[in-house]
Amino acid sequence: MTEKQCEICGAEISGAPQRIVIDGSALEVCKGCARFGKPEDKWSPVPRKMVPAERAFTVTRPKPRDHFKDLVEIVPDFGRKIRESREGVGLSLEELAVRIKEKATLLRKIEREEISPEDEIRKKLERELKISLTDQASEARFKSGLSGRGLTLGDIASIKRKSER
Repeated sequence: MTEKQCEICGAEISGAPQRIVIDGSALEVCKGCARFGKPEDKWSPVPRKMVPAERAFTVTRPKPRDHFKDLVEIVPDFGRKIRESREGVGLSLEELAVRIKEKATLLRKIEREEISPEDEIRKKLERELKISLTDQASEARFKSGLSGRGLTLGDIASIKRKSER
């Protein structure tokens, strides 16, 4: 008959092995290691407290957001609108630049429509000149051909090719 080994120290067990429980695991150990656990016959698992079943919660799912509701876009002739409003108030380009704390060259490029104003600059211009440079984005522009396909970057962005510049 083959001798068994102690599952704790690895020594060969002579005679009958001791069955003990350590942290809920039953082990066969030698007499020297038997002191580390409780005898299996005296051990019983701790009865778990029965937690009363709680009332089922209703999950409120967020409503699908309308991404186009708050989407605004800059009016197509924003440069002309800014220039006419600035001249109507009687400000030079440099004076307007000082008032909104931006560079005159940047405003010149915006008036020529070489660049579109960022939101921060657009808001400064709207506040100072008392004009609106945005309008509500038309939802029809963003609808894709396939309704179940979802929204892509190409549906929102207008891409300028090299030949269009």
